[in-house]
Amino acid sequence: MTTRAAVVLLNLGGPDSLAAVRPFLFNLFSDPDIFRLPLARLTQRPFAALASSLRAPEARRGYAALGGASPLLANTRRQAEALARALARDGDFEVHVCMRYWHPRATEVVRELKARGITRVLLLPLYPQYSRTTTGSSYNEFQRECARQDFRPRVELVHDWYQQPDYIDGIVATIREHAARLPDPEPAHIELLCSAHGLPQKLVDAGDPYEKQVRATFTAVRERLGWPRATLCYQSRVGPLKWLEPYTEQVIRDRARAGAKQMLVYPVAFVSDHIETLYELGQLYATLARDHGVAYYRVVPALNDHPLLVRALHRLVTEGVSRI
Repeated sequence: MTTRAAVVLLNLGGPDSLAAVRPFLFNLFSDPDIFRLPLARLTQRPFAALASSLRAPEARRGYAALGGASPLLANTRRQAEALARALARDGDFEVHVCMRYWHPRATEVVRELKARGITRVLLLPLYPQYSRTTTGSSYNEFQRECARQDFRPRVELVHDWYQQPDYIDGIVATIREHAARLPDPEPAHIELLCSAHGLPQKLVDAGDPYEKQVRATFTAVRERLGWPRATLCYQSRVGPLKWLEPYTEQVIRDRARAGAKQMLVYPVAFVSDHIETLYELGQLYATLARDHGVAYYRVVPALNDHPLLVRALHRLVTEGVSRI
């Protein structure tokens, strides 16, 4: 293959300082693909200002516990560098990182692609499971920015990749690796929780495929492992709405009350470690588990730049570029 293309890895983004937490949250709450408000032109910004003000103190505590910033950009850049190395033998590829709610955002990335004369772009979301709130939002923002800057490349989106074989292999391998580090590595004595980011139930009811795709990933992993004790659950619920259930914190309580002493948690819908894996799962829920009598609680890292994830991304790129 001798074609030249730009690969853009799409991810959420995260604040690079404690001072950036509130503006990061403002950008998130301003997203019309997540928060669809009546009279949005009038109400979206006031809503975002209020919501980000209310959420900022709690979010700052989480980022402070991680050293004062999100590690997501650094982790995503490592993934981009590993992917670029893997693609070096396949042609003249550029690999870029584009974050939805913090830098580098679509404005900056589109400006750079236009300046470099790129005519073909493959958008590769680091969200294996599609949701309008993640992949959909990032795609829409990229296309809006292309229109705003009068940049007209051919664009192809990798819509989802929740059952990509190398991705599933990577999850299974890392779960087995970390299970072996428990005092009793026998699967029958391990409570495995596969925790995914939650989503309001009303979005799923309206046709968002995220829950079905997460469940398909979980089912593939569970079948490959063959373990007797595995549960899919959902974290990061915000606000009064009903979200996808069961909630991770409730599953921890329930399994602890049932006598679980070893708990292994895998962040099944995340491929990059950030606040929700390192702080929510790794610190808050670890305390919850210990308080309820779980003697050994371990969070398996996200795949990050694991060779099997890099292989999955490489194959998605080579398949996707052939379509543009």
